[in-house]
Amino acid sequence: MRKGLTAALLMLVPGCTIVDQTEHCVLTRYGRVIEQQMSQGLNWTPFSSATCFSMTEQNFPQDPGRDSETMEAQTRDPVTVTGDVSVVFAYDPATIYEVFLEKRSATAVEVEIRNAIREGYRNALAGWTVTEIFSPRRANLADSVQTHIQAKLGNRARIERVFVRDIRIPQVIEQARIEAARQEQVLAQARQQLVIDSVNAEAVVMRERGSAEARRLRAQSYAANPALIQLEQTEAWSRGVAEACRQAQTCVLGGSIMDAFSAGGGRPR
Repeated sequence: MRKGLTAALLMLVPGCTIVDQTEHCVLTRYGRVIEQQMSQGLNWTPFSSATCFSMTEQNFPQDPGRDSETMEAQTRDPVTVTGDVSVVFAYDPATIYEVFLEKRSATAVEVEIRNAIREGYRNALAGWTVTEIFSPRRANLADSVQTHIQAKLGNRARIERVFVRDIRIPQVIEQARIEAARQEQVLAQARQQLVIDSVNAEAVVMRERGSAEARRLRAQSYAANPALIQLEQTEAWSRGVAEACRQAQTCVLGGSIMDAFSAGGGRPR
């Protein structure tokens, strides 16, 4: 009896399908849809086929041991560049049944997604120049690629995240790009020095203008009051005398040596 029960169970197993809670499975029989969404757990599906889609986030590429796919694309220049691309996508529960009706196979949908990712990447890079790719705008490249992939994919899946790494260009162009960057740095330094020189030159001009204006005003003052000349001469003479007598104990203005000797209380020896 046990053998008979075991045989019966073995016959039932091929007619059952287990649906995980992370899956959306559509049940068909001879191509006709029986259930748009099968219930979770063990389902009795004799003479029927279940097409299941994982509703969790999935990675592109899906090959074991690979976290990115190397792709070639032509820039707007045009230059052929190579980059490593990885994408995270997920099916939309609201549209997954429509996707099934369109493709009727999970494998066919995956092929469609792979093609959309590759074409979307190429379309995005076609709008960028090599200079832009290696400029501060580089941070926006992944967003641009994601937008183009989603536009190509439509509602078949949601593109959650895109990573574009290690973009490489032909060696000759890379050397030219490095040289251009160096020349740009030299030019920037020259521009900066030009600004500094211009500021210094402007300062000299302003000082000269100030000196000329001061001389003009002084000349006007002398013309209006000639006594200012005599006053300035007297002040200059006084400063000179003060400097000359700074180290002397006795200073006699307008006298002789004997006058100085007498003022000191002594007499010549």
